[in-house]
Amino acid sequence: MAAPKGNKYAGSRKGIPNKITQDLKDFYKELLEGETENIKSALKDLFEDDAQKYLMAVDKISQKVVPNKKDITSDGESIAPTINISENRTKS
Repeated sequence: MAAPKGNKYAGSRKGIPNKITQDLKDFYKELLEGETENIKSALKDLFEDDAQKYLMAVDKISQKVVPNKKDITSDGESIAPTINISENRTKS
């Protein structure tokens, strides 16, 4: 059922944290903290097997941890990535 017209406080108000979202973030944080050694080991194995896949995995993890930068001169649009990683191998 819709809130009556004129009720500006219907639903969630701006700035009020979502309890379920916070609970889920806390649960996921605890889960990952318990897996730190396994994650380190898996990344080490991945690096030894394929350095390029390792770098891609680290990049994906970083995207979840480090916030995206916003260019304040472009009306809040995301800044395009500026780092390109390529692998040049020469066989001897």
